[in-house]
Amino acid sequence: MTENAIDNIACLVGEGQLVEAESLCRNALFSAPDDISLLGLMGTICIARDKPEQAIPHLRKIMAREPGNTTAIRALAAALDKAGQVDEADTLRNDYMQSLPTDKLLAEAEVLVGKGNTAEAEKICDAVLLREPENNDALRILAMAAVADERFVIAEAFLNRIVRLAPDDIGGIFELVRFLGDRGRFAEAVRHLQPALAKEPDNPDLQLLLASMLSALGDTEASMDAYDRCLAVRPDEPSALLGRGHMLRIAGRQDDAHDTYRHCVAISPEIGSAWWYLSSLPRFEATDNDISTMFRQLDKQDFPDESRVGFHFALARAFEKRDDYEAAWAQYVLGNSAKRQIVSYDPVESELSQRKIRDTYTHTVIEGAVAQPSTSLTPVFVLGLPRSGSTLIEQILAAHSLVEGTGELPYILMMTKDLVSKQPGALHYTEFVRQWSDAELTQFGNNYLDLATTHCNDEAPFFTDKMPANYPHVGFILQILPHAKIIDARRDPMACCVANYRQLFAQGKNQSYDLGELGEYYVEYVKTMEHWDDVAPGAVLRVDYESVVADFENQVHRILDFCGLPFEDACLEFYKSARPVNTASAEQVREPIYRSAVEFWRHYEGHLDSLCEVLEPVL
Repeated sequence: MTENAIDNIACLVGEGQLVEAESLCRNALFSAPDDISLLGLMGTICIARDKPEQAIPHLRKIMAREPGNTTAIRALAAALDKAGQVDEADTLRNDYMQSLPTDKLLAEAEVLVGKGNTAEAEKICDAVLLREPENNDALRILAMAAVADERFVIAEAFLNRIVRLAPDDIGGIFELVRFLGDRGRFAEAVRHLQPALAKEPDNPDLQLLLASMLSALGDTEASMDAYDRCLAVRPDEPSALLGRGHMLRIAGRQDDAHDTYRHCVAISPEIGSAWWYLSSLPRFEATDNDISTMFRQLDKQDFPDESRVGFHFALARAFEKRDDYEAAWAQYVLGNSAKRQIVSYDPVESELSQRKIRDTYTHTVIEGAVAQPSTSLTPVFVLGLPRSGSTLIEQILAAHSLVEGTGELPYILMMTKDLVSKQPGALHYTEFVRQWSDAELTQFGNNYLDLATTHCNDEAPFFTDKMPANYPHVGFILQILPHAKIIDARRDPMACCVANYRQLFAQGKNQSYDLGELGEYYVEYVKTMEHWDDVAPGAVLRVDYESVVADFENQVHRILDFCGLPFEDACLEFYKSARPVNTASAEQVREPIYRSAVEFWRHYEGHLDSLCEVLEPVL
């Protein structure tokens, strides 16, 4: 039997042409009845065609010749399961797993989790725990599998057990802290780090992790201190340099941020994101040597995709500052195209999700069951699309003595996602909207406030949440926080889309890397906001960026009046505020209102015909 013939049969199996594959394989087995590859293929085909009884003899034949053949053992166990011979299948698996050393078993389990086969990985870990009940590596892989399946409560239980069993194991604490951070529970994450930090205050990895959690909490100064403690041990640690640069930028110390990013690209010129952050600073002017260095990095083979994206965006900004808009646009196209290939975004799913929300949240639903939070704390949601002036609106509000600005909080998005993950078989949280009682909605509202207030540092009665992507969830917000204020930051469609296309976001905003998808997303956003106007008249204040620029003082009065806040002169001088600002607009909101951004998109007007066509309904 030739290798080509076996490869052809394997190809047919891969393409799902199982009938033809089975016919060829049976014929081949007449000539080579003991060929291990053919026997394995026949077993695979019979299992796939739901004929496990026919698969079993072929797989047994392999095992008679190669008792340790892992693939055959797994396939035979699967065939026995399908054939109803569950006890024999379990015995086969257990005997196999008990015969292997623990490290080999766990390595196999970790690979299975990476491939998405969490059920098999869990069986291996369970077998390990039968003989070693306190094996932390097995518990860690079980936690990984649970996270992959979005069984977060179970994952957290495993991680807590690891820390209890080995309180001095830094690795276990790392896993738990990262898990809590991914769930937005940053304050808890910091608390779990404290015992380890008390024992190893100079551990640079612990300080690096602490800095990232403190950054997420908005504690800029404490985060910067942690980055500095990491750098005291590792002066050239790129992650710490980048993090420190971000904190300096957020704090408004642009010159220091520039120097820190410069240090990072000097020691690690291959990090594209460092060049992007550097190029985004207003004072940065790329030298000819900078541009040559970036192009040399792009010429390297096997270059990480994420770094490649950073270099293209950095070069685009560099050319833009030289008024070479054609060269800049070429780099934006390359950068966005490369980024789109590595992010996950389904425009159809996005549209369907918003349509479900619009179909579900009628006027009757919004006026029906609502929360009754017993709090005097009022959230002000500033939402819309990125790069639409939301940071400016937040800065105006945060300059008021009664308002604290807390930036983009992930909790509404996390809550709507968690509502689905806790209901087996559920696809979207709108499936439950009509079932919630006032008590349940009150609990949701309190849960949000408990999480959000971990970012508040003073006793102000108002705080902002300027997560742009909250806009589809206005109905949910009105249900769980009926006293909340909601502001839609709106910008001219062309200006908004071009500004998004020019921005390399740190995370999320995956609709921004293709002009057609971006335009469609804008159109869908307008539909959704018009829906909220229809079903909840007056609940949302629309603030156009162009109006703020053209008629600033009157717009400030309008925003404050809507929130029920008395006018304060400080809101007109928002740019004097020293509060940290963690968005792409951090530099702009430290300056008085200026008009240059309003028409900036026209530099690229000759490349925007397709975008204009998509946006036609809202232009």
